[in-house]
Amino acid sequence: MVKPNDMKKKTIILLWLVTAYSCSNYSSRLKAVLDYSGTNRAELEKVLDHYSQDPADSLKLKASIFLIENMPGHYTFGGPYMKSYNEQLGLLKNCPYYEKKIIQMVPFDHIGYRQQLDIQEDVKYIKADFLIHQIELAFNQWQTRPWNEGVDFENFKEYLLPYRVENEPLDYWRDSISPLQKNLETYSTYYDNFRHSISQIENRFRTFLFMLDKKIPEPDLKNFKSDCIPTSKANLFVLRILGVPSAIDFIPHFANRNGRHYWATAIDPRINSTQVYQGIYKAPKIYRRTYSHNPTAKPGKREYVPYFFLDPFNKDVTDLYIPTSEIRLSAPGIRNIRHGYLAIFNDLSWQPIACSKPAGQEIIFPKMGKDIVYLPVHYTNKKEMVPFAPPLILYSDGTVHPIIANKDSLQYMKLVRKYPNRGESDYWYSAFIDSHFEAADNPDFKSPHSICTIRHKPDYRYQFIPIDTTLSYRYWRFVANEAWRAHLSDLRFYDKHKQEIKGKIIGMDSTKTNELFDPDPLSMCMIPEWVGMDFGKPVALSQIRYLPRNDANGIFPDNQYELFYYDFPQGWISMGIKTATGTYIEYDDVPSNGLYWLRNHTLGQEERIFTWENGKAHFW
Repeated sequence: MVKPNDMKKKTIILLWLVTAYSCSNYSSRLKAVLDYSGTNRAELEKVLDHYSQDPADSLKLKASIFLIENMPGHYTFGGPYMKSYNEQLGLLKNCPYYEKKIIQMVPFDHIGYRQQLDIQEDVKYIKADFLIHQIELAFNQWQTRPWNEGVDFENFKEYLLPYRVENEPLDYWRDSISPLQKNLETYSTYYDNFRHSISQIENRFRTFLFMLDKKIPEPDLKNFKSDCIPTSKANLFVLRILGVPSAIDFIPHFANRNGRHYWATAIDPRINSTQVYQGIYKAPKIYRRTYSHNPTAKPGKREYVPYFFLDPFNKDVTDLYIPTSEIRLSAPGIRNIRHGYLAIFNDLSWQPIACSKPAGQEIIFPKMGKDIVYLPVHYTNKKEMVPFAPPLILYSDGTVHPIIANKDSLQYMKLVRKYPNRGESDYWYSAFIDSHFEAADNPDFKSPHSICTIRHKPDYRYQFIPIDTTLSYRYWRFVANEAWRAHLSDLRFYDKHKQEIKGKIIGMDSTKTNELFDPDPLSMCMIPEWVGMDFGKPVALSQIRYLPRNDANGIFPDNQYELFYYDFPQGWISMGIKTATGTYIEYDDVPSNGLYWLRNHTLGQEERIFTWENGKAHFW
């Protein structure tokens, strides 16, 4: 058994060995794997012998060779912890097999638990009977499922034949009879109907994933929250059980937002591409997890290469999803770089997304997503990222524009946000239309005095409602136009001296309204029907301030901000730290035509780079 970190090194070394053998023919490649398998060689040779007896099994022999040749790098997590975990899992009642299979993989996505696990390499542990059984059932799925008509051998062996999904313990999962099979009985020859059936399966399984934490047997894993990675594994597992050729595709880093996304996709011969929505979230690169080995970077002596580009199971499928263009760069010093990378800005740092090897003084990056800012970089042997050219924009027409700040031409900036608006923001803000404020002399608000009705959609900033100070009432409140839809992050009342005044909360449980009065704009309170304040006596107000639910990416009073511009090759240059006094921050004498980054040192993690166009920030 080996540990995960040791496995990375062993996989890289073995891949070099396999590549060396593959220069001649497949039998040499196969020999390299058999030699590496050690004492398990006999089990692998049993499979090859089994399918070498009858010429009718020639395709199955090719399938077994494919599985064995690409087996290095595939492994199972095991060890004492997993043994105990699986024993607890076996005691679960009223839990279908396919659900237990997903629960079995939960510890793999927790870094703390992953370090407790040992690795059992398939090539050294897999048994002949198991592999033969899996091959037989996979061929049966390929040849009998109506939706596999037209699926060729190449797609079959990559997307249906594999005996595992990720690193789950190996068992006879293809033998399970899934109730989800009924979802595909209405399959027709039309792709849309097939895709609809797949969606029904995924939606049903998604319901289970939301309740997953209640079935996990390990108490310390009860806080597990399913995101796109375990969800994609779950969907892939179900699709493979049903006999649907499928794979996990993923965007490692969004190019214009924080985060990444993984999803399971059905491989259908009737289409040769699909789509990823490129509006709110842009993809610089899209990769696919495969069973087979793909070309990887070959590090030079003492050269650091990020592990992502050493992982043989990542295949570039960007052009199957989105329009792409190549980026061709020439720059001094490229010939001294063994590998160059294009990085995108994500989660407050530059993240490498594509790797290429220079040819002379030129380097070409194929199949890159458009309307995206990239930074060309390489790594030192100390793992330091160093730019070798200025940041650039790849526009939708395929043109490339370097971004070079002009320090001889300075400009003024008035900044109101540090991150682009979210898609859901419109929903948050529109909930306030026709909501209103009112005051009364009685707690039942009989015959109330109307203060203000919100006629227009507010935005992410604090909203101020001026009040006639000649009015004096004991009870004041906010009334939502639609119960539970209006989400308030902040609600304050100010007396005629413009000092905040507080009273007793009315209209809802006061224990659930702490978010209305804390300094965090990210916290919010859902308003059932109304919420208000009993001041104990009639008071005159000068102003009501409220803040709709928001992403805290605007400019907030008393927060500290710092503006940077990018200056190649030095990197980010600070324009100074300032404390906001209102809902915007101002900077003078900023170099023009550059790439900029506004940081909030007080609050939040969401920040995007931007260019300055027509007097406002254009986020990338």
